[in-house]
Amino acid sequence: MSDTRAIVALLGDLIPYRECPPFWVSVPERAGTFLASLREAGRRAIGVSAGGREILAVEYGEKEPLQTATDNLQSALASGEGGGSGVDPTRIFPPAFYGAKRRRRPVVVLQGALHGSELTGTVASLNLCRVIETGQDLRGKAWPRLRELARETRLLIIPWLNPDGASRCPLHNPSDAPADLYGAVNGGIRKDGAVLAYPEFKKRFPTPPEEMAFMGCTFNDRGVNLMYDFCTVERQPETQAWMRYYLDERPDGVVIWHCNAGSLIGPPEGWLPEGCQHELSRLGGAVRQRLLREGIRIGRLSWAGLVGMGRPTLNQANAVYHVSGAMPILCELPAGIRPAVYSCDEMLDIGLLVIEEILLYAHRDGLRPYELWDKVKPRTGATDERSPGA
Repeated sequence: MSDTRAIVALLGDLIPYRECPPFWVSVPERAGTFLASLREAGRRAIGVSAGGREILAVEYGEKEPLQTATDNLQSALASGEGGGSGVDPTRIFPPAFYGAKRRRRPVVVLQGALHGSELTGTVASLNLCRVIETGQDLRGKAWPRLRELARETRLLIIPWLNPDGASRCPLHNPSDAPADLYGAVNGGIRKDGAVLAYPEFKKRFPTPPEEMAFMGCTFNDRGVNLMYDFCTVERQPETQAWMRYYLDERPDGVVIWHCNAGSLIGPPEGWLPEGCQHELSRLGGAVRQRLLREGIRIGRLSWAGLVGMGRPTLNQANAVYHVSGAMPILCELPAGIRPAVYSCDEMLDIGLLVIEEILLYAHRDGLRPYELWDKVKPRTGATDERSPGA
């Protein structure tokens, strides 16, 4: 089901898309030496995929314990301690779930490769590890402000939440790849030669592995698109892994990397508290304006993510909030494929700038709506010259 000969027969040679610059660490098979070189990071397996592959978490920053009474946010909200009582819609952080004492530093997850061929965020996250430890990315480019912000954050990096899909991805470097090739890699090719096209492949869940000549990298080895697995009765091990890990950490935000033409942080998920939706809109605007100030060309806002469109559809981003209480920040970085071609250098710059702006926002304003972060966190060198209200 993972035989790339089906793609080669349909779309031609894959060799040009397996050649990468040294800094483009994208798929698990290319990352072993780099991961072993990290000296400050904690590394641990948070689970094992359906295909038996380790789900790795790379951790920076001390964990600050929280004193909580429940692992169920919805129950805590409904108790009257939170906004579920209907008394005060701004009370959406019940101490029974979030803890009575606020942490000193924000906790941010960078989650990569839920869809195994969408790897730009993974590359940026792994380069961030080198920035944290040396001040420079894998190209030797210095990021002093990003390093300062990152070292004042508890950062939890999951390079490949779907290591099955990432391990079978033949496009280690998709820059300038044809759109039909990328689509076939994402959706897969049936034994009868038919390509499973987006979004039609979502009609069947799971995609039967026995019918596939090449299982698309969107799926794990059981043919499950993990974007929608959370609402099934028998959840996949990858879903159970992130749920347990995020619940244990209760992060302030989870950056969920995906790839398209580069529409970045899309409109907020429709099934979040209104305050979270507003905060996400502000964050999306801050990220977009930062890239524009840097002179970087970026894609248009994706209409498909507008609030209210697609209801009652839910996805993993919604589930992240309802399980762990974290702000889900779904970000579509560029894949670099035609016609929206980006070089590997451009894509890495975009990814690291997005991370820097998210961390700046997390330190300056905080990722919790209705809370003035400066009231609960002393100022550190990780803020910029602008005031909290800027």
